[in-house]
Amino acid sequence: MAGPVVVVDDHRLVAGPLVTVLTPLLAGHGFTLRPLATSVAACLASGPPGLAVCDVILETGLSGAEAVKALVAHRWRVLLISGYAPEEQTLDAIAAGAAGYVEKSEDAAGLVAAVRAVDADGLHLSAALAAMFYADLRRRPLPSGAELAAGDLRVLRACVQGEPLGRAARGCGLTLGQAREAVARIFAAAVARRQQHQLTPRELEVVRLVGCEHLSTAAAARRLFVSIDTANTHLRSIRRKYHLVHPEAPRNLPQRTAAQLWARELNLC
Repeated sequence: MAGPVVVVDDHRLVAGPLVTVLTPLLAGHGFTLRPLATSVAACLASGPPGLAVCDVILETGLSGAEAVKALVAHRWRVLLISGYAPEEQTLDAIAAGAAGYVEKSEDAAGLVAAVRAVDADGLHLSAALAAMFYADLRRRPLPSGAELAAGDLRVLRACVQGEPLGRAARGCGLTLGQAREAVARIFAAAVARRQQHQLTPRELEVVRLVGCEHLSTAAAARRLFVSIDTANTHLRSIRRKYHLVHPEAPRNLPQRTAAQLWARELNLC
């Protein structure tokens, strides 16, 4: 099922050499690597859909979860890469439909293996992403009956340790097919976690205004054409959700501080 692959990254000094290195390696597995795309729009314009190896943070056009949504809507599969994207932003991009995540520090062979896994299995659970999933499991536990079963947790922990899926399957007493089914459930649970305590679009607007532009509550209310009471209601909800995800945060955390912390974690600025 190997097809076209496009690296979507606007850091040309890093992405240009990466494309040069990947081109022959991917060709050896039947993939065609198209020219570097520095934006989602350029990727979509490159030709029929394939697999986008997309940086989580793009300075031009759509970025993060919005970039993934646009690519998936046009029938592209997405493998995320990054060197420094915040964990919360990366997990939101996974929840938007990305099929995996690989750190930019991964060697070329590892990235090729990830591309092949997404192409063949639809998903790729790297050690870096497994660690994020495991941390989010502790922050956003699912309701009883919806949480991962013990067998799935064993697979997740094995992946956190960097075990290839085949070896993880053997260590957990599973067939490779059963391990792949476990990975699919791990991804589905990760998406469900992100939907818990997720900021609404209007709350995200408030976070940007208060946390990034440092507007007063009154000024934010004017920008959004709402009352100060309504803006404060949003800020209270923003703080409540921050506490739900970060139970260790001080109970007297100011509303505006919670907005600033969300802005930093979600890389909204």
